[in-house]
Amino acid sequence: MNGAKITIAVLAVTVAALAAALTVTLTSDGGESRREKKQFVLHRFDRQDAERLNEMVGRHADGKGDYLMLIPPIVDGGYWIHDVHSDGRNITWTVDNTRDGMSSQQGKTVYRCKAVSVDEQDERYVYTLEQCEGYDEQSLPILAVPKDGW
Repeated sequence: MNGAKITIAVLAVTVAALAAALTVTLTSDGGESRREKKQFVLHRFDRQDAERLNEMVGRHADGKGDYLMLIPPIVDGGYWIHDVHSDGRNITWTVDNTRDGMSSQQGKTVYRCKAVSVDEQDERYVYTLEQCEGYDEQSLPILAVPKDGW
């Protein structure tokens, strides 16, 4: 009977130690900043998110692939989620506004393009898709990131 109590006590201590280690692992950033982690889900739309978007534009121009999911802040209605896939030659930018109950045209719009560019203005960064299928030579401003409070 004493052997069973000792075994249960050892198992309880082991489980508690593992739970503590798991908690520390999941809650710590391991000393890495957001920038070092190469974030791919951007939702703050702050300076670091703009830098990450600019990095994606540069990587595409250099022929390197990248992936980002963008969740801009809600203005009125629901979320518009942007999925951006680049293989370095083509960029597919999907805008999904199905979560926005206030949108008059809900659905997913997929843009397949050859290029993406960024224009830094005084108050915002404007991201533009170029050479898109079905849009001839029209440039499509797809996203603006304000510089508020930087």
